[in-house]
Amino acid sequence: MKSIKLSILLIILVLLLSCIVGFAQEKVISYGRPEHPQRMDPYDNTNLSNIIFQYLVYDRLVDYNPETGMGFVPALATEWSSPDKTEWTFKLRQGVKFHNGEPFNAESVKVSLERFFHETLRRGGEWTNLKEVEIVDDYTVIIRFTQPNVVFLFTLIKTPMLPPKAFKEKGVALFDKPIGTGAFTSTEKWKQGQPLVFEKNPDYWGKPAYIDKFVYIPLLEDTTRMAAILRGEIDIADLMPPEQMELAKTDPNIEIVKLLTWDQIFLALKADKPPFTDKKFRQAMTMAIDRESIVKFILKGGRPATGCLSVGLTGFDDSLPPLKLDIEKAKQLVKESIYDGRELVLIAPTGWYPNVKDIVQTIQADLKKVGINVGVQVMDGATFTERRLAGNYDIYFSGHAAGGDLDFFLTDRIYRDNYQSGYINEELNKLIVEQRQEIDSEKRIETLRKIENIINTEVNLIYLYQMEDFILQRKGLTGARYYHDKGPDFRYLHYEE
Repeated sequence: MKSIKLSILLIILVLLLSCIVGFAQEKVISYGRPEHPQRMDPYDNTNLSNIIFQYLVYDRLVDYNPETGMGFVPALATEWSSPDKTEWTFKLRQGVKFHNGEPFNAESVKVSLERFFHETLRRGGEWTNLKEVEIVDDYTVIIRFTQPNVVFLFTLIKTPMLPPKAFKEKGVALFDKPIGTGAFTSTEKWKQGQPLVFEKNPDYWGKPAYIDKFVYIPLLEDTTRMAAILRGEIDIADLMPPEQMELAKTDPNIEIVKLLTWDQIFLALKADKPPFTDKKFRQAMTMAIDRESIVKFILKGGRPATGCLSVGLTGFDDSLPPLKLDIEKAKQLVKESIYDGRELVLIAPTGWYPNVKDIVQTIQADLKKVGINVGVQVMDGATFTERRLAGNYDIYFSGHAAGGDLDFFLTDRIYRDNYQSGYINEELNKLIVEQRQEIDSEKRIETLRKIENIINTEVNLIYLYQMEDFILQRKGLTGARYYHDKGPDFRYLHYEE
């Protein structure tokens, strides 16, 4: 079955490349990533691959500063203000049109954001306290929250604006062939598992793209992506495993890009199910895992976790040591816990992170050393997502890039418990609410560090490492903006002439 799927992908790739050769005058960039998009609605998914499409097809009110990858610059909003972080006023850019000819204006903002009042969406947790969206005039809008929201601009980075008339007419069917105001248009109806082709928007309001087409190709096997970029069949290969870097270094036409992402990789536990209800057992698990060895020998990059906060996020404390390895103490805690020796199951998604199989098998071996029996199931991303949403797991392996701020993860995974962990800690929930509403930055940092300490002590989540991403691209390619949230902006890709 695996070989059949690979053959199908290669056939698709050959056909696609044949089309590219047939239109040699076109400037085409192709990108290989080990992930199938699972849905195209930007408001109802949290998959990183979709952020790539959002940058191409849509615009947001604000963007990251492209020079630093942090801070915010105008996009569809030209200016904004909020003295109390409860009421936000935005002045909107005039003369912008959606791909279908609709004008962008305040109605677009209102219709887009009010989806969170009417629908249950996977990004709903980021908009919990949204109160109203008021249209002042065609190009002025006020967004109000019931409580101060200090992370709102980070939220807007992930919130594309939708064409109001088309959305009212089509509903979610609009996302089969997305319509935005972006530098690229979606050329054909999205089909699960197929390459996606995006064409340059000749009427883009901003700086026009350099290339004519951008092609996203799902290539799940590391060796397939490696072979494709070495042969020049794709221009960028993402999420490459470190063991491929030595081969990449031998090719003068390949450039290696390293990026310490905000992604903190962790194990999540079904905390309302024995033996995870026992704090001693949870502590034994975290003490048994050799994070240093995973980073040094498997990943060959990144850093062992000190907690839920990663380098670059508000509140990160660089004085903290890596989480403790203590085999003897872990053995003792296992004996004192309620664990009865039965096999627990750890599920993990293939393709989302490098070396997943090797890492979870190493964790399995580490836990075995202290008397904890764990079976490992590595599965496709769609199956993993459904298992996780349903709470159908003992342990799952995942990560969070935190969207630029830890609040998004805290709200999604702990406060709202969207993945059914069953962990309840009223003190922790109270602090999560406090940090989101705290306008004083120093006080907020203090609260975030209290949260991190509780998580490290209670071990409702077991943090492993901060991920370093290895990206391969063809020499001469420029214009990619690789942000630490792992959502690259490819609008201005091109080869130097």
